[in-house]
Amino acid sequence: MTTLDNRFFPVRSVVCFLIEGGIVIVSVILSYMILKEVGGSVSIGFGDAILRGIAIAIICQGSMYLLDLYDLEIHLTSGQLVFSILYSTGFVCVGIGIIGYLFPEIGIPGNFYLLALFFTVILLFLWRTVFDLYLTRFGRMQNLLIIGSENITAEIEKEITAREKLGFRLVGYINSGPGVGTASSLKSPCLGNYDDIVRVVQDRDVEKIIVAITERRGGYPVESLLALRTSGVRILEWPGFLESLSGRIPIDNLSPSYFIYNDGFRKSRSILWSRRCFNALFAAVLLVLFLPVMVLVAVAIRLDSGGPVFYTQYRVGQGERRFKIHKFRSMRVDAEKEGKPQWAVKNDPRMTRVGRFIRSARLDELPQLINVLRGDLDIVGPRPERPEFVEELNKRIPYYTLRHTVKPGVTGWAQVMFHYSGTIEESKKKLQYDLFYIKNMSVKLDLYILFRTVKIVLLGRGAI
Repeated sequence: MTTLDNRFFPVRSVVCFLIEGGIVIVSVILSYMILKEVGGSVSIGFGDAILRGIAIAIICQGSMYLLDLYDLEIHLTSGQLVFSILYSTGFVCVGIGIIGYLFPEIGIPGNFYLLALFFTVILLFLWRTVFDLYLTRFGRMQNLLIIGSENITAEIEKEITAREKLGFRLVGYINSGPGVGTASSLKSPCLGNYDDIVRVVQDRDVEKIIVAITERRGGYPVESLLALRTSGVRILEWPGFLESLSGRIPIDNLSPSYFIYNDGFRKSRSILWSRRCFNALFAAVLLVLFLPVMVLVAVAIRLDSGGPVFYTQYRVGQGERRFKIHKFRSMRVDAEKEGKPQWAVKNDPRMTRVGRFIRSARLDELPQLINVLRGDLDIVGPRPERPEFVEELNKRIPYYTLRHTVKPGVTGWAQVMFHYSGTIEESKKKLQYDLFYIKNMSVKLDLYILFRTVKIVLLGRGAI
């Protein structure tokens, strides 16, 4: 298992990515050697062939990532797999064509190029078929045992079930109460109480224990856990494990001490200063690149529905300071004619024709780059909410004020991991993702969010 800022990612996905990059390069080398052997005309040397192979691998694997081929939780039939690989090679064709047009001197000979793609499709399909067979029959599972709350056990069970290929198997849980019982919502069996911990670990070959004891008046199995810890069994607290598993910090049943004593929520001044410089530079570059697009969007809005091009609202930022946010108008001018703020929802009937398009393509967010230059926003961070909503959410959701300890962003972890929030419960779920981001904020995580954002924008998915 490998991690990205405390979030579990399957080693299998990483291995698959690296091996498939090698397969593409091997396909290119194989094509080069065959053409040389049969006397075909190859106008490039061996070193140049490898460099072109790396370029093809980057384009091919980028398109495979966009098509979710590295999400091993998605099961594909043989036909779907072939189609996805062919679709990826289509991206390669377009990419190589553009490179050849812009830089004719580094173009790839046609016969060499086609033969390399042929071997790429065949070898990738064979590899994926064998790899999937291996995962199905021989994939090793780690046995987990949970000690404590049935509510938390149910939440962890749900996350593990949704991510089977992470390699975890929940063998059951130990009840923190006096008797043995089974919660109706749980599929995992109750295997006993504190007195049975050591026996269960030995009988079930448990490798990790997740401690989810929220009520400690009934005692704490200190001796059993110490004995198992010294024998090599890993002991983990449930908030950290669930956070790593799901990419969010669960706030139900969570003690305030988690936030008080956790160092992840403190950021040094040097980190904040470097983020400010990066955000200002990045926003300036994007504004220059997208200026022609912004002009076209502005013209389209005026022609479609008349009225103002921009929509300005007050939002709540860092330290609960209010600021004006700028967006391209995607809704009717009278969208809030009753004077009351309303949640935006998916397929909102208040959207105009052009508004529906620019919202789906996320073009309505482009003017927010001005807010980034002004220092109101970062490129990545929790999305800012309207003051009217924040006032209500602060009252109804625990720890909600913590999301205002950092600058909000144009895109964020909650946006790439969750959908639009139009209810209190959905806002609560998004807060859990925001808290995860605040705790694990780093350049590495920001880059990952930006890659996910590009993928969502290109495929028209998500809640950005």
